[in-house]
Amino acid sequence: MELTVTRHYVAQLESGLSPLQHALLHEPKRVRIVDAPTGAGKTYAFQKALLQDQRILFIVPTRRLAQNIVASLIDDLVVKAKWQPEVAEKKVQVWSSDQTAVLREQGVENIRGYRVRQMQALDNTRSGGEMIVAVPEVLSQLLHRYRLDKGQAGFSVLDVLDDFDHIVFDEFHTIEARGFGVAALFAKLASVTTEVGSTGYGCAKVSLLSATPLDVKQTFLALGVPEAQIAELHEVITDTGRALHGDVRLVLESLPDMPAVLEQQLALVKEEVVQNRQVVLIYNALATLKRDMPALVRLLKTADIAADKVLVINSIDDSGENSQSGYGFHTGRRQNPDDFNVLIATASVEMGVTFRAANVMLMEPGFAPMNFLQRYGRAARRGEDGTVVVRTDAALEDRHPWLRELGSWISAHQHQRVSIRELTEVLSREAQQQFKGETGETLYFGSLPQQAVYTSGLYWQVLLGHKSSHRHRREHLLQHQPSSSKHIYALLKQFAALETDDYYREAATQWHERLFAQALNLRNIGLRVKVIEADGRRLLVDRVWLERETDIMTRITGQYDAKDELYFQLQADLEHYLLEDKNRASRRLTVYFPHTKRTGELEASSGLLREWVRHLQDKRDMDAEAAWDDYPEAMKAAELLVSLTGLIPGNDTDLSASTASLVM
Repeated sequence: MELTVTRHYVAQLESGLSPLQHALLHEPKRVRIVDAPTGAGKTYAFQKALLQDQRILFIVPTRRLAQNIVASLIDDLVVKAKWQPEVAEKKVQVWSSDQTAVLREQGVENIRGYRVRQMQALDNTRSGGEMIVAVPEVLSQLLHRYRLDKGQAGFSVLDVLDDFDHIVFDEFHTIEARGFGVAALFAKLASVTTEVGSTGYGCAKVSLLSATPLDVKQTFLALGVPEAQIAELHEVITDTGRALHGDVRLVLESLPDMPAVLEQQLALVKEEVVQNRQVVLIYNALATLKRDMPALVRLLKTADIAADKVLVINSIDDSGENSQSGYGFHTGRRQNPDDFNVLIATASVEMGVTFRAANVMLMEPGFAPMNFLQRYGRAARRGEDGTVVVRTDAALEDRHPWLRELGSWISAHQHQRVSIRELTEVLSREAQQQFKGETGETLYFGSLPQQAVYTSGLYWQVLLGHKSSHRHRREHLLQHQPSSSKHIYALLKQFAALETDDYYREAATQWHERLFAQALNLRNIGLRVKVIEADGRRLLVDRVWLERETDIMTRITGQYDAKDELYFQLQADLEHYLLEDKNRASRRLTVYFPHTKRTGELEASSGLLREWVRHLQDKRDMDAEAAWDDYPEAMKAAELLVSLTGLIPGNDTDLSASTASLVM
């Protein structure tokens, strides 16, 4: 089955910008929710802002995307804007754990103090704009840093709003409810009416960008962001102007695996490589990619495509340094995708990674419509024609009904020409039904749960308690806190009765501290463990994945390094240890309760919250029964704090999930 998604454009103003790019720079409202198709140049608008002497804090979900944006921006500043390389490199900085390691190697001991100074100015010796590209955790750590540095006690969120012209949250469809507090904090303070009657603190405008947007406006409104200060910006597709994508042949093929897709399209792949263009293969599952690697190697070799022209992109291979695997393929997140002709990847490439000339894409469909559209949109950029081949089969369609619906739609339009809007409408149809048809121009791909309102309130409460929030800053935060923050505060006051009781104090205080720690944990990422392959390549692997997909943890005894960190020394490549039949491993959490020092261990599944509440209410447990009798209001407050936010004080357990016995 196939059809053609027709070439589409955006209008181009005399400035060279599209209407959306112009609005991003000039829209007066302080909070902007931005919907634009892939390739529309959302990031480029802020490059223009930098050239106009503005300062931008650009927040992205992954380290790879941060590096990709910074490398591309510096290259453009040098080649197109004729900046000196050393100037561009000082004016554009990346904030991530990778950069932290580089700074330590350079002898910078106080990383957070160094970044606070960078926040105020990257390069005091020259005029001109500046951009910091950061992952959200680095920014949050600065706002909540444990120790205040001399001379910097006053640094707070209000200073960030004052130090930048734009604060941008890119790929905001990836945001979790627990991580919305950072965006909510900036949006609320940027948009409220201040004591002197002006709109918002500082000068920064807050923008959320996505090609597959969530309906976050309702969450902002619930948090008290004035509707009059929210602009919903939408890029309009036109028939003339600047081309985003050329004609793209979209093909659904029922094939057993990705090597079969590659074999079917091998002549086309070879021709693309001969023309020095790129071909991208995208897998749904990392384990499947690893298992297919020998077959992919064999097929590429038959097409005379050298292994050193291939880059493998996924969470495991990206965790190591730049290197070549045993197959000869390159790996490592510091590799530049533009240097390679064939990219073999997982969902890692969905989040804003742009390829130089990828007109052919072979892909699995992803787990949700937004995954599909994000992948599809990486191909055939800048008006080039292209081909996207999507592997499907009965099992995939049974698991993902939207894929079956997409297949039916393509079959009904076989060999026809359709617009990108029509494709987007089909992919977003399930989400649109939730909005009762009142979506206007924007086609949403979902919304944030109500928990985002309360996690934002808890995040606000944690910030109110920070040392930097004193005197007038604290007064501002108190005055403008959302109602959910006030509700959380009332529950914490109610809970405090347990903390004042000699018998319960230790457990209650520990539980309270861990709840606040959960508020600062912006993403629900599992425990990772170090694996060293036979050639010395070091990788960080999700512990549950390692246990589920391999026999490494049963065949090899873990060791501890000088930093007391667990690692597994392999005698071959990781792929050598993959299992045909998966282990029944699942992620488990050590969970805490407010009334007892005893912990529990629960499976981190969709039923985790329900199970935690059940154990809290279990009157057969003598500790729980006594606490409910002694402090019913405090226990109910603890239950509500968890139920409203969805945050359960706990941590990943070190116990092997498949061998666990004494669990709740």
